[in-house]
Amino acid sequence: MGYGTRKLSDEYEVSEILGRGGFSVVRKGTKKSSNEDEKSQSSQVVAIKTLRRVSSSNNPSGLPRPKKDVGERSTMMFPTFRQVSVSDALLTNEILVMRRIVENVSPHPNVIDLYDVYEDINGVHLVLELCSGGELFDRIVAQDKYSETEAATVVHQIASGLEAIHKANIVHRDLKPENCLFLDVRKDSSLKIMDFGLSSVEEFTDPVVGLFGSIDYVSPEALSQGKITTKSDMWSLGVILYILLSGLAPSLASDNASHGVIGDNLFEVKLPRTVA
Repeated sequence: MGYGTRKLSDEYEVSEILGRGGFSVVRKGTKKSSNEDEKSQSSQVVAIKTLRRVSSSNNPSGLPRPKKDVGERSTMMFPTFRQVSVSDALLTNEILVMRRIVENVSPHPNVIDLYDVYEDINGVHLVLELCSGGELFDRIVAQDKYSETEAATVVHQIASGLEAIHKANIVHRDLKPENCLFLDVRKDSSLKIMDFGLSSVEEFTDPVVGLFGSIDYVSPEALSQGKITTKSDMWSLGVILYILLSGLAPSLASDNASHGVIGDNLFEVKLPRTVA
């Protein structure tokens, strides 16, 4: 099937909304069966993240030509930043990062998997692995705080995912409990790193994609120097560990504004200059 005629609705039944972001919406999707053999098998349930394109164009904006099957990862073709307008840079950035994950990381037990990509007038649709176990954030809230053994299990999984994406020269840049999802509701479920909207591939640099994530998890050098590397992700992991063990979030502030409020808790801290 040609790229121009291939539609998400032809291959997936899209149902309820699972979540929303500033420029995206995530919905549940079910793969449509194409023959009797497939109908006899359980349907593949996925998460479909729709990224709204800011600018409009008759050109498909250099976005990836989709692969035919989930297993045919090598057939995806992706753009560089120069192939798209500035207004589409953030959208293209996430696709570029997901391409790197498909080629160099997936499948990985602790990193979200991308199955397919579609494009239409509504935007770009990323067909992703469905994580139905909820956010790490919600489990922290429900449990208040973790034992050292429980925290070690969580941190080990996140660290494993980070190791894999860092080897692929990807910096997440927005690592936090809300961006770590459990694959299912079991207590011992795998934990997946997701939401690579602010991530970067280290050999690519573009000033349009100069944002970083939630301030409570951002490393000192990112705040003071705008320098974001893989070490910044490790700082964020340290903050997550602190929250797991204490049930509280440390507040980080610059030297000229050293007060921060997290919920009803007030902290005063001296900001180190770098992570290492």
